[in-house]
Amino acid sequence: MTKAEKEIKDPDLAKVGVALRRAAARARKIAEETRTPLIVYENGHVVKKYPWKEKSKRKR
Repeated sequence: MTKAEKEIKDPDLAKVGVALRRAAARARKIAEETRTPLIVYENGHVVKKYPWKEKSKRKR
C-alpha cells in the first residue's frame, strides 16, 4: 500500500482510482466499437488515438 492510499480517510475517495480506470477501459471499448477517436492527455499533450487501428496492429 502506498503512502497516498494510507492517508485517504474518505471511503468514496479511496475508490476513485479504480473507478477512473474502469471508465477509461469502457471509453476505449466504446471508441473501438463505434470507430470514434479517443482523446487522451498524454505526456503533457492532448492526443487523438484510434483504438481500432492499434488493435489491428497488435494482432499482426
